[in-house]
Amino acid sequence: MRFGIDFGTTRTVVAGCLDSRHPVASFDEDGEYKEHVPGIAAVVGGQVIVGWDAARAVADGSAEQAIRSIKRVISTLAPDQPVPGLPNVTALELATLFLRELRRVLVERSNLELDPNELFEVMVAVPASAPSRQRWLTLEAFRRSGFQPIGLLNEPTAAAIELAHLHLSDLSAGKRRSPKKYVVVYDLGGGTFDASAVSLEGQRFELIATEGLATLGGDDFDALILELAGIVPTPQALERAREAKESLRAGTKKLLLESDDDSITIDVAELYTRAQPLVDQTIAQVEQLFSRLVERGIDPDDPRELGGVYLVGGGVAFPAVQRSLRARFGKKLQLAPQPFAATAVGLAIAADPAAQISVRETITRHFGVWREADDGVDKVFDSLIGKNSDAPTVIRRYRPTHAVGHLRFLECGALDDAGQPVQDLVPCTDVYFPYDPALGACDETELAQVPNVRRSKLADEIAETYTYAPDGTISVHIENVSRGYGRTFHIGALR
Repeated sequence: MRFGIDFGTTRTVVAGCLDSRHPVASFDEDGEYKEHVPGIAAVVGGQVIVGWDAARAVADGSAEQAIRSIKRVISTLAPDQPVPGLPNVTALELATLFLRELRRVLVERSNLELDPNELFEVMVAVPASAPSRQRWLTLEAFRRSGFQPIGLLNEPTAAAIELAHLHLSDLSAGKRRSPKKYVVVYDLGGGTFDASAVSLEGQRFELIATEGLATLGGDDFDALILELAGIVPTPQALERAREAKESLRAGTKKLLLESDDDSITIDVAELYTRAQPLVDQTIAQVEQLFSRLVERGIDPDDPRELGGVYLVGGGVAFPAVQRSLRARFGKKLQLAPQPFAATAVGLAIAADPAAQISVRETITRHFGVWREADDGVDKVFDSLIGKNSDAPTVIRRYRPTHAVGHLRFLECGALDDAGQPVQDLVPCTDVYFPYDPALGACDETELAQVPNVRRSKLADEIAETYTYAPDGTISVHIENVSRGYGRTFHIGALR
């Protein structure tokens, strides 16, 4: 059985592949069917529970500790880093625990007829702005939880596939006199925002360019509601704020927020005013995306080429978002029929052999390394792999000035005019390599203890080969070319 699984911040949604259909899975939650599993973890009786069990514990107050938005929390951590607020659980362990529970409820409590012993092949997704360690963690957690990943897409690409599948006759080349060449996906989830341009050519999809914000999403609107209400943002309070937010409609004037002791009324106009700067940040990213298209020879003002601005993700239901987008983009807007499920359905279509989907992604982050400048007086950032570029393999050669190479890698969402990182900075695990052959037998722990003083240039030549894999993960092979030894490191992975 094949699935598309959108491991989301607020909701995780599953779509299946059944005879060229791609139904969204529903889960029996106390006799009521829900089309998602909530991204919540809680501690009850000293044990970590996740999903609907954790959501109930948070709601009834039995949770001793809790975190909501599992995906957003772990996206800021290295795979082996402990999760704040949970006892002795790493980011990778928490993701694995959640996905293992997802697999269990798929078999035991979903509307899909599944054999627990069959192979569950899955197409999965990450935000376009996800760094390599989040991509590696996601794939590894799926593997450890009993799924077999068959591919990883950026979430906006999956949403574009869902849109094209719905309206293929209207969008595709060869189907009309003025075929639409690309679509812009506005993807506002619970924890992240992506704006991506995806080309449309029959069953072939290519991510042309992307912009985004790794720490802006629907969760931030929930926090604003509690701030206006003067309530401390506990997981329980934030869930109540989310439920209140999702009750909003275009004409709503007052928002009723239930608290432990009372009901609080919030003026919706004030909420929208407070939320506007966040919405404006997303629109600025879309504008930046359109400028990237101009650089690639695409005219974003040509209505014959643009298939629309497609709205997906649970955050687009917030009325302040749709109001601002209508004011800016007018008739270009198109709301997904199921904004919260568009990515999962697109993933299921991509996983379906009958759909014959072909996808080509672009590089979505800047990746580079800090190096010494001015004879060691300063540190500057060297971008090795550029965002929105087509350079999956990069080689650099040099003669070192230290006995040990201590490489400090970094990924980021944008560079300033001087080429230095300025947005969504994510440091990678430090890498140590023995430039001096006399240290060739030392492991990384030992190399980290070697005094790393500058010395005259060594005679040996060092070569670094960086490879950007199709799933967005990065590896580097460092070799002492003169002596014939080297080591390979997977950036962001456990070692």
